[in-house]
Amino acid sequence: MHTCQLCPHQSAKPWNAPLLESANFRVIVSLGALVEGWVLLVPNEHFLSMGALPASQFEEMRRLKESVCDRLERIYGPISAFEHGPGTERRNVGCGVDHAHLHIVPITFDLAAAAAPYLPEDSRWEVADLMGCRSAARAGDDYIYLEQPINSGRMLRHKDLGSQTMRRAIAAQMGIPDDFNWRTNPQIENVSCTIRALESEMRKAIPAQHNASEHAA
Repeated sequence: MHTCQLCPHQSAKPWNAPLLESANFRVIVSLGALVEGWVLLVPNEHFLSMGALPASQFEEMRRLKESVCDRLERIYGPISAFEHGPGTERRNVGCGVDHAHLHIVPITFDLAAAAAPYLPEDSRWEVADLMGCRSAARAGDDYIYLEQPINSGRMLRHKDLGSQTMRRAIAAQMGIPDDFNWRTNPQIENVSCTIRALESEMRKAIPAQHNASEHAA
């Protein structure tokens, strides 16, 4: 897996530096961020999708997700999360990156409605959570998972899901439909602004934690 773009590796690229970490996960900024504040929650170990994670890691992943969402919400407002979950390697839905990654992004419009034109006509959303994506992963099914708002999840499964579906939907809503592809439109300015904003938010949190400790003493 040494060629995987999301496996931990030594890289000078600023978007590969973890902004938040836990024992088995890290949060990095998303290359191709169509809006400022777009980050990825990524497992350190190579799993094909979040649904393929071992059950023992879901609580740790949930805690890190809530931590980064709290920070992003303080800076940007309402936050949503989604995943393109491939059932097997080299599927279109995987967007060319066969390593689990949950997109966490500040948007205010209805993402499920925006994605509808890019989905198969017979696809249907069902109520689910990230733990529920395990059933799709075990069956080898492609899926898209969405939380909007955070912790209110839904999922759809289909064999004909396209590439970068949610990115296409977001780009169209922003009036830049041709800029959806992260490979050709890396959006470096948004990437840099996201890194600065999150680092600043974390610096502000450190004195607050110290003050709370002093009062408790």
